[in-house]
Amino acid sequence: MIQRRLTYGAALLAAAALHLAYGQYATYYILLFLLFLPILSLLLSLPAVLTAKVELYGGADVQRGRPCEVYVRVSCRFFLPPELYKLKIEQKNLFLDARGSKEKVLIFGTEKKEEVFHPDTGRLGTISYRFRSARACDYLGLLAIPIKRTGTVALTVLPNSEQPEPMPELSLSSELVRKPKPLGYSEDHELRPYREGDAVNLIHWKLTEKMDTPIVREPQEMLRRRVVLSMDLYDNYEKERSVLEQLRCLADQLLKSEIPFILRYGLRTAEIKGEGDLERFLKSLLSEPKRDEPAQPYRGGSDTLMYRIEPRKEAANETP
Repeated sequence: MIQRRLTYGAALLAAAALHLAYGQYATYYILLFLLFLPILSLLLSLPAVLTAKVELYGGADVQRGRPCEVYVRVSCRFFLPPELYKLKIEQKNLFLDARGSKEKVLIFGTEKKEEVFHPDTGRLGTISYRFRSARACDYLGLLAIPIKRTGTVALTVLPNSEQPEPMPELSLSSELVRKPKPLGYSEDHELRPYREGDAVNLIHWKLTEKMDTPIVREPQEMLRRRVVLSMDLYDNYEKERSVLEQLRCLADQLLKSEIPFILRYGLRTAEIKGEGDLERFLKSLLSEPKRDEPAQPYRGGSDTLMYRIEPRKEAANETP
């Protein structure tokens, strides 16, 4: 566009110099024509510009390192489309809180066309795409007029699965344990001597007669130990990635065994009962700038299984 404006300016100066030098009707009309040419171009371009629009779409959530696509589509309902679309698109990783990169896209006159972007999915986080500006040029390429723009794209790069070393068997460690059931009936029970306050219907009469002392059946219920996964946030990306990918591995192990767990991550706490809960937690976490905050202590009883996820050694040695 700058080159065209310079060319037009040079032609206008040449026409003005010619008119000043000769002062003929022909030079006057040439100068007048050049002066009104941008206005004529604008008027002819208005139907195309007013019906033109640009849209961002695509970008599904993806595992780290997997390919993904974001589309930019321009369209125009006028049979003579604008000479050129000039688009500026900002890309930013919300989790890393890095300064967004801006991409300039030029699409030459067409009634409908799509351009494809391939986001860098090598780093965790929510990647947002949005228009900084969208303009269409007149037929001379001298003026850039704002056009309608719609759509924003936000895709989340989710962690892969990485095994801790050593790999804990949380599903076995949280195996079922028996506890007395305060009320109600249970097929599982234990025998013990009668205590004051025990219900009469709990007495085991045959064994009481045999032992010559009151014996009762104490109903038992089978419970799993509460599993709590605890993690810190780090100001080092590689440590952060290692922790989240170990979390993915341990969560897959627990959810495959249908074992819910508590997740404590910095100041956040979430109860994970299924894959959907985990996905929502990760997407919420990766859509905000990370903070270096220690995990809050969790006070669990003897029926709580605590496991703290630490970064792998090779990740701890990586630079931020």
